[in-house]
Amino acid sequence: MTRRTRRILGCSLLAAAMWLPGCAALMGSVPPTYTPEELAMTCTRNGGVWRGFVGPDGYCEYQSPGFL
Repeated sequence: MTRRTRRILGCSLLAAAMWLPGCAALMGSVPPTYTPEELAMTCTRNGGVWRGFVGPDGYCEYQSPGFL
């Protein structure tokens, strides 16, 4: 192995060793911005109906004014 090849290989391994922990730190869980209770209150305040059983976080349903 030549000196240049060893240097390139060493730099590549060093870059990979520094890059992998950074990616692992980004994959941590991020807490939700609003709790389901806060979302339900905002939905009700804005005239919607909160469907807490739809999906993992719930769903705010708004009635269209022209169809009823």
